[in-house]
Amino acid sequence: MLNKAPSFWYKSKYNFPNPFFIPISEIVGLLLFIRKVIKRKIFIDFPSVGVGSLALGGAHKTTISLTIAEKIRENKKRVGVVVSGYGGKFQGTLIPQEKNTNQNLKDISDEALLYLKNNFPVSINKNRKKGADELKGMADLVILDDFFSSLYEPWIKIISITKNSMGNELIQPFGPLREPIISLLWSDMILLEENIRNSKYERKIRRIFPRKKDVFYFSVDVKEILHFDGEAIRELDQEQIRNKKAICISAVAIPKNFEETLKKIGVRVYEHFKLKDHSKIPRKILDKAEEKLKKKDADIIITTEKDFWKIIESIKNPPEILGVKIRAKMGDDFFKKIECMLNQSR
Repeated sequence: MLNKAPSFWYKSKYNFPNPFFIPISEIVGLLLFIRKVIKRKIFIDFPSVGVGSLALGGAHKTTISLTIAEKIRENKKRVGVVVSGYGGKFQGTLIPQEKNTNQNLKDISDEALLYLKNNFPVSINKNRKKGADELKGMADLVILDDFFSSLYEPWIKIISITKNSMGNELIQPFGPLREPIISLLWSDMILLEENIRNSKYERKIRRIFPRKKDVFYFSVDVKEILHFDGEAIRELDQEQIRNKKAICISAVAIPKNFEETLKKIGVRVYEHFKLKDHSKIPRKILDKAEEKLKKKDADIIITTEKDFWKIIESIKNPPEILGVKIRAKMGDDFFKKIECMLNQSR
């Protein structure tokens, strides 16, 4: 995995620095397609919803997975989550009701920590089937976050697509895709970000995946702001930070997505410390941000929700910091489709 996505990933492939690499990307895509055809799939024999993407990052997979999990939980169903644990050392199952005193939470992946802090039991296991099996006694249904390239088959397979995740439509390392677009044939439902409705991306996707009733749209919005004041965590309304000048810290695939989210709620970005996706936040970065606050260069230190929990759990005496809690918005027809497909699969 690259430390930083090259800028040409998000430009037209016809502006690619070396056009001779384009056919190489297409050959790699063909080999991945053949792998998808001939490789044996491992079926998850438990009610399950998988959320994945064609790309390495930037498709809001975790945001969508978390939103679906919360929506299903509202219907009085117990929901567990299976993640691979990328970026963490711990493999196993964690229960939010317990204090997890036997396991230091700084050793688990940021995505697992995010689900745990939102009160979901989490199985951290690269073998998604074993992970689902571990949750059977404590969940009525499991969500598989980022399952698509692992050849595991949940009951429902959802692929999320954004403009940034598609980029130049080339396979890594020449572009952001880890699966060719034709792999959409192995999905049950597609979620398109609202801002690519009727775009060239949608037209191309619909040529490959023509089932109109199985294509839905989503957007992402800020739900609330988490505030750690040095002692306790509380929730703020986004209006309370409007027009504030911010030091941003993030370890996400596409940092500009985070900046755009902040601008939507009226936060002015003064400086942004951008780290490799899923990486730990160094103490020295927080010290630099805190020093700028003392100098009145900025008003607040702000980060993503998953990085917020990572800082709280892994940094001793962290500074006063805000975390942006983002959720996806999908129509009722999307959730009705999930419910219908789960009933049909039983």
